[in-house]
Amino acid sequence: MSLLEITSQPAGNRAFLVGGRRLARNTAINLVGRMVPLLVAVVTMPYVIGHLGPDRFGLLSLAWMVVGYFALFNLGVGPATTKFVADLLGKGERERLPELVWTAVISQVCLGVMGGFLFVAGTPLLVDRLLRIPPGLRAQAHLIFLYMAVALPIDFANGSMSGVLGASQRFDLLNLVSIPSSALTYLVPVAAVWLGYGLPAIVLFLVLARATAIFVIVYCCFRLYPDLRSGVRFSPGLARRLLGFGGWVTVSGMVSPVLVYFDRFLIGSLISVAAVGFYTPPYMISTKLWILPASLAATLFPAFSCSAGGESREWVRSALARSLKFLILLAGPAALLLVFFARPLLTFWVGARFAAEGTLVLQILAVGVLMNSLAVVPYSLLQGIGRPDLTAKFHLVELPIHVALAWFLVTRFGLAGAATAWAIRMGFDFFLLVVAACWLTRTSPRLLAGRELGSSLGILAALAAGFAFVWISTHALAVHAVLTASLGCGFLICAWRYALDADEKCQIKLWLKASP
Repeated sequence: MSLLEITSQPAGNRAFLVGGRRLARNTAINLVGRMVPLLVAVVTMPYVIGHLGPDRFGLLSLAWMVVGYFALFNLGVGPATTKFVADLLGKGERERLPELVWTAVISQVCLGVMGGFLFVAGTPLLVDRLLRIPPGLRAQAHLIFLYMAVALPIDFANGSMSGVLGASQRFDLLNLVSIPSSALTYLVPVAAVWLGYGLPAIVLFLVLARATAIFVIVYCCFRLYPDLRSGVRFSPGLARRLLGFGGWVTVSGMVSPVLVYFDRFLIGSLISVAAVGFYTPPYMISTKLWILPASLAATLFPAFSCSAGGESREWVRSALARSLKFLILLAGPAALLLVFFARPLLTFWVGARFAAEGTLVLQILAVGVLMNSLAVVPYSLLQGIGRPDLTAKFHLVELPIHVALAWFLVTRFGLAGAATAWAIRMGFDFFLLVVAACWLTRTSPRLLAGRELGSSLGILAALAAGFAFVWISTHALAVHAVLTASLGCGFLICAWRYALDADEKCQIKLWLKASP
């Protein structure tokens, strides 16, 4: 069957859209979709940096960073589109899709044009005053920012049309487009540099690549839902609903960067810029664990939205519990490896000096990242059932607490204090989210922990004890590797036997046997 062929199951069939096997398959697809561009970036970035030089590459990086902040002008309409499309599919009301989708796209394009105009108007201030751009590159910077302003409406529209595919659980189609599109972000500069083009031409080619991607996404949406071709429609009432949902998403989007980056800003202000350099490698390593939960979250959000539309509370409770369990079983061992083998990993990657400064930091951050990985499940649930206001309010509550705690701990414990404040904030955030999710879905936390998570946490604790034994032993590195692999095999056997129920085992077997 071709990827563009529509399955014989009706798009409004909730069981089809949120089935366990489909969720597992889509999570795997999303994981591949994030891994491939990352690998391309690792391979190509040294070549691009070497040929562009630090000034031009720095200008390109700054430009993308500024565009990232201007992306807040979409006011969360992209995630809102995913939510409302999945809601309609869950109710079986696909005849209402054209009005919703075109209202979202028109709203996004208008917001993108407004953001683009503001971007262009602010370019002289950014280039000539705020950013320390060498005089010889300022003319190029003006042109680059103009190209990126043109790209904003394209990117915003792409967010809504991609949301249609995500809401339909067609992550095969979505990644079929996004993988080459994301890879081109890194491959286009390589080709342009090799052909002798300058930085403005590179950015122009990137914009054209993004425009091509949106045309392919629209084509896929038209194939899935031919009614979208019937005519462009706009509903002011729907636009207000989209903006109402997306407004709270935007609040989280504005607060989250402060919560995520404040520790490094504080280190640079209170300790030194060099200390930021020692803190960054552990942070980069630990946050790579986010690839798995991010892949799961992209699948869960439309699934929860679809189930909320169909009022399937029992499925939501089951998905909440099972998703947490699978993340414990998958992300938990990875986090433990970072905790117990932080020093040799840092020594191998960045050297003994960085390992001496960053080992404890990596160990603490790994625990925080694990908590944040688990938090994506209740976060996706709250977003999916239409309560983005809660996640935004939680971030607003956490902000002053985190700032005060980070300031206190950094002044007394340095880098380890910064990591501790960050990990505590992640744990607090997870606690708030899971309590809210259990409350809104009427799921007993005691029943949740006893039925689904108790055995998984016990097996993970046993693995931690085994790693601790290996860690304190004085054997050679090869012996450590063999013991660690043996513990990993034992963990898999115990997880299969004691943590998974018969239905989950059956679904995993079916998924493994399924053809790609």
